[in-house]
Amino acid sequence: IEPPAAIPSQDTRKRPPEKVPEEIDEEDEEQKLREVSGLARTGVLFGGLKNDLKRKMPWYWSDVKDALASQCIASWIFLYFACLSPIITFGGLLSEATGKNMAAMESLVSGFVCGMFYGLFSGQPLTILGSTGPVLVFETIVYDFCATIGWDYLSFRFWIGTWIAIILLLLVAIDASAL
Repeated sequence: IEPPAAIPSQDTRKRPPEKVPEEIDEEDEEQKLREVSGLARTGVLFGGLKNDLKRKMPWYWSDVKDALASQCIASWIFLYFACLSPIITFGGLLSEATGKNMAAMESLVSGFVCGMFYGLFSGQPLTILGSTGPVLVFETIVYDFCATIGWDYLSFRFWIGTWIAIILLLLVAIDASAL
């Protein structure tokens, strides 16, 4: 990996501040920090989501441009294998635990869809997503529960996902992150 072509100037960092900051009430300072970070209630339906999009919009194009730089290829390859191997491994284990209702192929598709949406909309595209041990335990418990009761596992799993989506949408709508 080659070093960057231009290095930012260090002069501004080395200079001391020109004026002495005035004393600010701790609560006022905390409220200002919450507003700047987007964690203040807006009182508008989906207001926090709108503010997040407005605040992050200037960086979306530069994020795409930076991701296409040749220096990122090593990160792409690393993340590809770092995400692929646990997805296939846990997919095989899921196949055994769920009576082949969910297996490696379903895990690959879900990893792709979730990874793409998360990478495009989360603001943290280098986070590793995928199936983990607790997910495997949860799916095993749900499958065993459905087998005991006599319900169809995939239908029940669909409704779990639907209710989670509804609850998360409601939390986003009312700015629950500001609580």
